[in-house]
Amino acid sequence: MNIRTEISVLVCCLVFSCLSTSGSPLNGVGSEVIALMGIKSFLVDPNGVLENWDEASPDPCSWSMVTCSADGQVIGLGAPSQGFSGVLAPSIGNLTNIQTVLLQDNNISGNIPSEIGKLSKLQNLDLSNNNFCGQIPTTFSHLKNLEFLRLTGNNLSGEIPASLANPTDLHLIELSFNNLSGKIPIFPAQVFNIEGNPYLYTKGTDMVDKGSLPNSSKAKLNKSGIFYVIPILMVPYYYSHFRDSSFFI
Repeated sequence: MNIRTEISVLVCCLVFSCLSTSGSPLNGVGSEVIALMGIKSFLVDPNGVLENWDEASPDPCSWSMVTCSADGQVIGLGAPSQGFSGVLAPSIGNLTNIQTVLLQDNNISGNIPSEIGKLSKLQNLDLSNNNFCGQIPTTFSHLKNLEFLRLTGNNLSGEIPASLANPTDLHLIELSFNNLSGKIPIFPAQVFNIEGNPYLYTKGTDMVDKGSLPNSSKAKLNKSGIFYVIPILMVPYYYSHFRDSSFFI
């Protein structure tokens, strides 16, 4: 091999090395593009809401339903009432900077991905009024910054994980109208709704286990017989999202 050939080979190796490190889609924004495209591929989007989600785009901040921080990191996914069906992809767990996920009022089915538990910065998760089934992931206990959790109006079953009480910043837990069963853990949440889960409560009766109420609460039983509220001032942001005035009966 002559000197010219050796130099050419060396240059090619250096170029390949640069592309495979600094340009790798597994780093920075590239990983968020891959994660979002995974979500898109698992959803059925009859209205073409995600049409401009394109893996060739280097900037997901320009995509519909995506919110980014000032430095270009994906911090929000908000697509309520868009007619989505299909399932929620496990790749959502790779949106490591995300703070808000709002996918309520769609027709998404399947299990809630346990990978959501990897989203350490997540503050607001609303998957209400879909067709999710299976159990509430125990990995939700890792969501240390979670403030609002709404899973109401799905087909979730099994027990409420006791570890769901771990996120100490929870202001609201909405689990109403599912098929949950078993004892209720002690939650730090300021508002806690389990209405419409007949295997947790029977209409017109007291709680199965009074010790399972949040220990600082003054819960009251409303006229449905199964709805408990801890009357503490709610954070204004989420207060604006309550759609049922009977919540405060």
